[in-house]
Amino acid sequence: MNAFQKRFQTERRGSNCAFTLIELLVVVAIISILSTLALNNFLESQTRAKVAACKNDMRVLVTGLEAYATDWHRYPSSHGVGPYYQPAMLVAPISVRLIPLTTPVSYISRIPTDPFPARADWGQNEPSVYDTFDYLESAAVPDRGSGLTSGAFYRLASAGPDLYQAYGGRTASVIDYDCNEKGVDYDPTNGTRSTGDLVRVGPMDTENGDPRDPMNPNRPGILRAPVYLEQFR
Repeated sequence: MNAFQKRFQTERRGSNCAFTLIELLVVVAIISILSTLALNNFLESQTRAKVAACKNDMRVLVTGLEAYATDWHRYPSSHGVGPYYQPAMLVAPISVRLIPLTTPVSYISRIPTDPFPARADWGQNEPSVYDTFDYLESAAVPDRGSGLTSGAFYRLASAGPDLYQAYGGRTASVIDYDCNEKGVDYDPTNGTRSTGDLVRVGPMDTENGDPRDPMNPNRPGILRAPVYLEQFR
């Protein structure tokens, strides 16, 4: 056997050496860390995509609401219309309140769903009620003025990434709920899945009390009108 053959056999025996247990554990640990980082990035990007879709769908709804108001000089009633009309209560699910935007005149092609469906444990109502963005116009509850609509003629609200439907906040006099605490504007700088609602409002409504008046008990806990349109324009 010449020197070349001896060297080849030596290298071949060396190449068959297995990993040690410590080496395997290190590799497994590195793979686990990388997998965790990749999963977190995937979830973050998923949330950002939903926020973007939410904002875009709200813009479409606002376009339809303003076009409807131009024609009818009012916003769609939260008490419903036609066979869905319920004078003593707010009609549900929420999509029924927005039917006038799609028929008989098609101001928008469809009523979008909320990318952030409310959690089952968020509050008193069933989350199935919120099959689209929570919509309310101030005329639906005149004794509260615009206290339930952030000081505007109407407001749209999404539960946001925390999935807690806080309506975008309640009146300032409400102390039995944490809606004003959790109904703040969603801000991704606090964390992509932080507390807060995605909200959009219409023009300021002062017909049933000035929402800016600190003596008004029905003023909104979170005032977004008249200059507020939406977060992150």
